[in-house]
Amino acid sequence: MRRIIHIWTLIVALSQGINAQGSEEHPLEILFIGNSYFAYNTFPTLFEELAIHAGQDVFVDAYTPAGTRLHDHANSPTTEAKIMERKWDFIVFMGSGATLAYPQEFKNTPVYPSILELKKKVYSNCAATRFVYCMPWAYEDGMTWMGWPDTYEDMQLKIYEKTLEYSGKTAFTIAPVGWVWDKVLKEYNFPLHYLHREDWSHPTIKGSYLMACVVYSTLFIESSAGNTYYNSVDESEAAYFQEIASSTVLDDTLLWSITTYTDTTFTTDGSSSVTPSSSGNQSILSQNFPNPFHTYTSIPYSITEHSNVEIKLYDVSGRFLSTLFSGLKPPGEYLLPFSAENYSSGIYFYTISTSERSELRKMQLVGKK
Repeated sequence: MRRIIHIWTLIVALSQGINAQGSEEHPLEILFIGNSYFAYNTFPTLFEELAIHAGQDVFVDAYTPAGTRLHDHANSPTTEAKIMERKWDFIVFMGSGATLAYPQEFKNTPVYPSILELKKKVYSNCAATRFVYCMPWAYEDGMTWMGWPDTYEDMQLKIYEKTLEYSGKTAFTIAPVGWVWDKVLKEYNFPLHYLHREDWSHPTIKGSYLMACVVYSTLFIESSAGNTYYNSVDESEAAYFQEIASSTVLDDTLLWSITTYTDTTFTTDGSSSVTPSSSGNQSILSQNFPNPFHTYTSIPYSITEHSNVEIKLYDVSGRFLSTLFSGLKPPGEYLLPFSAENYSSGIYFYTISTSERSELRKMQLVGKK
C-alpha cells in the first residue's frame, strides 16, 4: 500500500493501537541498526534516557556491529532477523558517510540499493514501521587523509545532497544529524575534536548527545529543549544542543520528510508514487523541496484521474529548457526527483499540464556557478 501521511502519529495510533507517547500496553518500540557510530557512548541507551526524561514510554534495542555499512546490513541474515523480531514503530539506520558521499568510489558497497533492500525487509515485516535514516557527519578532516582534496565542509555538503536525493526518491525520513553537527561546528569555529574523537571520525559524548537530540525531535516531532538529562555534558552546552537540534528538525519537517511521505515505491520514470489520503478534486502542483536547493530537489504533484502529464522547466525569462516528465499517469500523488547538475544558480519555473488543468511554480537554485 502506498500512501501519504500528514500526521504520522495518528496513523501509527490507528494501526498499532498506541498514542505518540506509547502506553502501558505498548511502548514505542525503536530499533537502531548501524555500526560503531551508534555503539560509541552507548548511544541507544543515551537516547533512551533522553526520551524517558521527556516522559516518553519507549522500548529501545540496537544492532550495531563495528565497521558495518548499510550494504552489509542489507545482505545480513542477522540484521534481517533483528528486523523481524518485533513490529517496530521506528527503525533508525546509520551507515558510512564516505560510501554515501562518494558512490563512484565505493561501488562495491552502494548505499542506494541497500536502502531499497532494507526498506523491503522493514515493510515486509510491518508496513506501519517508520524507516528513519540518520544523515551521517563528515570526517573531521574530510577525505584529505586519503589524499583527496575534499575538506570536512566539502564532504558534508555531498552527504547532505545525497541524503536529500535518496530521500526524495524513496521517501524515507531523515534525522539530519550531520547537518546539525555542521551548524554547531561552524558556530564554534571548528574546534578540534569537539564533536569528533581524536580518530577524526567517531563521536565524542557531546557528538552522541547532539545526535540523540536530533533523533528525539525527528521521531517525536517535538523539541527536546528543557530536558533535564545531560549525561556528562555540561548543562549549558546540553541546552544549546537541545535547542539547535530541535529548531533544525522542526523548522523544516518537509525538507526531512518527517510528516509527509512514507512507504513510497518507484515508478518507471524514476518518480515515486503514493496513494493520497485526501487530495480534493483538482490536480495539484506543489512546491518543490528543498527550496532553495543545491543540485537536487523533488517536485510533488497530484493526479485525480488517468491523464497525460507533462512537467516542463523554464528559466526566469520564460524560455523553455527541458521536459522533466511526459507520460500517462493513474490517479495518485507523486514525487519527481530533479537534478540541476547542468544548470547555474538562479530562479526557474516548472509547470504541469494535464487533461484537467495547468499550473506553474517557482524554484530557486543556489550555490552553482
